[in-house]
Parts: sequence; C-alpha cells; structure tokens
Amino acid sequence: MPNSYAGTKASRMNNPDASLLSGFVRYAQKRFQLSLLAAGLTDGRPQPEIPARPIVLSLVLGEVVHIPSFLQLQEETKVSQWQRWVGHQGMISHDTFGYVSERLDPEQLGRAVRWVNRRLKRGKAFEANKINGLLCVSLDANEQFCSDHRCCQQCLTRQVTCKDASGQEVKKTQYYHKQVGARQISSVK
Repeated sequence: MPNSYAGTKASRMNNPDASLLSGFVRYAQKRFQLSLLAAGLTDGRPQPEIPARPIVLSLVLGEVVHIPSFLQLQEETKVSQWQRWVGHQGMISHDTFGYVSERLDPEQLGRAVRWVNRRLKRGKAFEANKINGLLCVSLDANEQFCSDHRCCQQCLTRQVTCKDASGQEVKKTQYYHKQVGARQISSVK
C-alpha cells in the first residue's frame, strides 16, 4: 500500500505510464473481471459517499504504477483517464484511501487473491518461473512501529529488560507490528 506520509506533486504519470496502465486495465478487466472483483470487497462503511469499488481499483492501480503515497494517489484521481478506469468521477481524498484501507475485510481480500492466483495458475502464467518443476517463494518478515508508549488494538507486545536512570534493570512492555511479505523466485532472467 502507498505510504500516506510521502510528499505529493501533480500527476506522476507521463504518456508511456498512462499507456502501460491502460493496457493493464484492459488485460485485468478481460482476464480477471477486475471491476467485479473489486466490487466484491467491502469496508463496512454504512452509507459511503464513494463506493469501495473505485477506491479499491485506485489502490490496485496505484500499486501497479508505484504511486508512493495516498496524497499522490489523491492527485492521480483528479485525472479524467484515471476516473474512467475506476468508474468514479471526482477526486478521492487521501483520508478516504487510509480510512477504507484500514477497514477492508481481510477474508474478502484473501479470497480475491486466491481467485486471481488460481486463474493465473490455470492459464499457466507461472510455468516459465518454475525451478526444477517447482514454484519457489521467498518469505521476509519485518518489524515496524516499535514503541514503548504508543500502541493500538492490533499491536503485538513483548517484555524487554532495560536499565533505568539509576542503572537498575526494569522490565517494560514494547508495542510493535510485524509484516510478512512473499515473493516468487524465478530462474527467468
């Protein structure tokens, strides 16, 4: 997901980016019915001004073209071509992207990702990436947002031992988040 704190500037996309993204949108609509897939994701807002579908589509397209922040993604939603791609006329604010991102149902996201992966596998999209007939995945875990004071409901906790000002050992609770990423490994160059 884009970082909500990175700087912003007018639309980052130039003509080659727009052309490439336009091709991706056509492919994703044809192959995966991307709009229908995005319409199946909900965020729990009771009466949203902007439906989840254009927000989810904007988040996906933002990842495809490496939009670095929600602020920058907000700028892209002002572009008329972007609005046609996601099916929503008008800007989508960075606050809306953050709010919806926090509330998307992980189970629905997981089902959507599994459905896309099955379609890719059925279409033999991974065949060129096999190593000795197997698909290989690399996992990487990262710890983020460690704090001794600030926490949220999703924080993990651990007890750490440190020394206070007088040199005495004290145990403190630390709050943190972990993320795990997976990347397919390929012998294709």
